[in-house]
Amino acid sequence: MLGATERCGVLATLLLLPPLVWPTSTINITQNLTESASEITGFPPCDALISAGLGNRILLAATDAYESRIQSWWSANGRLRPWCLVQPHTAQELSVAVMALSDSGRGAGDWQIAVRCGGHSLPGANNIANGVTIDLGMMNHSHYDHDRQLARVGPGAAWKDVYYNLLRHGNVTVSGGRDGGVGVGGFLLGGGMSYHSGRSGLGCNEVVNFEVVLANGSIVDANSNENPALWKALKGGGLNFGIVTNFDIRAIPAVDLAYGQSIITSNHSDEIVDAVVEFTNHPEELADDVLIILYIHDLEIREDMTILAIRANTQGDLNTTSFDRINKIPSLMSSWEHSSLADAAIMSQLPAGLKNTWKTLTFLNSARVLRHAASLYSQLVSSLSAMIGAENLQVTCIGVRKGGNVLGLERISSNAVLWVTYIGIKNGDDASVGIAQAELSAMTSKLEGFAIGEETGVEYVYLNYADASQDPLGSYGPENVAFMKDVARQYDPNGFWQQRVPGGFKLSRVTAQELVLC
Repeated sequence: MLGATERCGVLATLLLLPPLVWPTSTINITQNLTESASEITGFPPCDALISAGLGNRILLAATDAYESRIQSWWSANGRLRPWCLVQPHTAQELSVAVMALSDSGRGAGDWQIAVRCGGHSLPGANNIANGVTIDLGMMNHSHYDHDRQLARVGPGAAWKDVYYNLLRHGNVTVSGGRDGGVGVGGFLLGGGMSYHSGRSGLGCNEVVNFEVVLANGSIVDANSNENPALWKALKGGGLNFGIVTNFDIRAIPAVDLAYGQSIITSNHSDEIVDAVVEFTNHPEELADDVLIILYIHDLEIREDMTILAIRANTQGDLNTTSFDRINKIPSLMSSWEHSSLADAAIMSQLPAGLKNTWKTLTFLNSARVLRHAASLYSQLVSSLSAMIGAENLQVTCIGVRKGGNVLGLERISSNAVLWVTYIGIKNGDDASVGIAQAELSAMTSKLEGFAIGEETGVEYVYLNYADASQDPLGSYGPENVAFMKDVARQYDPNGFWQQRVPGGFKLSRVTAQELVLC
């Protein structure tokens, strides 16, 4: 099972994408808030929030509630310590917080703002050391509107809870995250690869309405009729336009997945690659089938590298023939049975509390490039094992998942592979993270160079898998970048989200790229 270990890990993910087009009962976390902040703290933004009447929504350092919340960030190196956390429960409270922080930031003080949804974004994107973090974890509701056949979901909800809640109260589900611990907000605003992407595209495509708090504190709806440009820009545009407080998502009937995992020894890597390429070249026929391949280095499983094949059929068809080629490969262990989406999401959770780094790139579907990627992965494991220690290293390379509609990829006419390599370190210091980042960057550059040499390179970067050094928004192409910048100027003319909320990927730092098939 992915995520069953607490060791450090490297995760490389390949997602195969078909030709794509630009798409035009509530769970509540309770927390003891008796330690209401009412005294002057000396920190201007925290004091501004208290003065605005949000003292009972603030967590201050040196309190148990604050410390508990800091430890809930998924990445250990994302557990920064802001001067205070503010936890709005409603869009109205968030509006008050945004206006208070905007007004208090007019001076020359050097402090900034971060926004957290589920806490899974890249380290530094959803937390801040000098300033205030807006924590949306209390906005974790999810319920089903039978009349409209829509699910209304809060940005701080975790997908596993969303799936369970919608199943219990409506026997429906939505196109959401495969990792059950991931938060709703960041996932959807970055696009969102799901088990249902082969049929319905990215998760963001299924959002029919966003409720958004703008920089001036106003609360607006963005849909096909109201603020349609904002509606479009939010589908992959990240935190550049406002904070989404509700996602209204098309619901679909809840059908148990046909789901299974197989552990395969690494000497079958070439057979795996051939199966992956064949699977990816038939996106229309296999729209309900999902294949994820993980190359894993984990001493708790085996001393050498193993391959985990995750297979799923979203219609629950245990008799699908889509995985016949994979199933013929000898395995150490194999399962294939019905599973709820929530249970599958829990089984796919990556371990929390590691120091993480990752990087992604995109290339056209090619057996030669995939074999080279597997070889580079093996070299990365050897290098990191020598530098950091094999006992601290779990290295995982996720293989294939059928894609969907990705922002900006309407320009690609062929199936593509979305690759991400993830490294997680348990017992390491900042120097170990630096080593991992350097080795990962070198590996990714080598793979990119090889893909270009094979004329399969694609200058596209998927936002949810991007490293801080990369430019996913710029890779959407000049037309889409110009559109998003126009929307940002319209809804945030003073640049609040660009200047005061620096985390994540910002349009103000984007240089648009023409898509190149190298």
